[in-house]
Amino acid sequence: MKKERNTVQKTLIKQEVMSTYSHPSADAVYDKIKEVCPSISKATVYRVLNDLAEKGEIYRVKMTDGSDRFDKTLEKHYHIRCSCCGSVSDVDIDYFNGIEDTANKHSDYVVTGHNLIFEGICPDCQVNNN
Repeated sequence: MKKERNTVQKTLIKQEVMSTYSHPSADAVYDKIKEVCPSISKATVYRVLNDLAEKGEIYRVKMTDGSDRFDKTLEKHYHIRCSCCGSVSDVDIDYFNGIEDTANKHSDYVVTGHNLIFEGICPDCQVNNN
């Protein structure tokens, strides 16, 4: 079994995701880490984020029309994306576990999960676009 290394870069990347509610993209994490660790490569940030998500230490929010985002909240929950600025936030509603069973009954698929992202206009863009 491969021994996992704990590097300064990995620690900084994970801390960046864990310190924000903004659901940053890999590029946003890279930009922040580059400020304190100028020698870090974009490939390292992408690799570490992918590894953390695969291990379940952070959650990958899969975006259909843009860069995936990363979230510190591991419990199942929903997100909303601003159609103006692209920001992603949590939506504080109950997660609907029964929807997979309903989809199973109405399709020929074996449904293994769902990903629901609401679209809307965030409060900042509502104020700035009026």
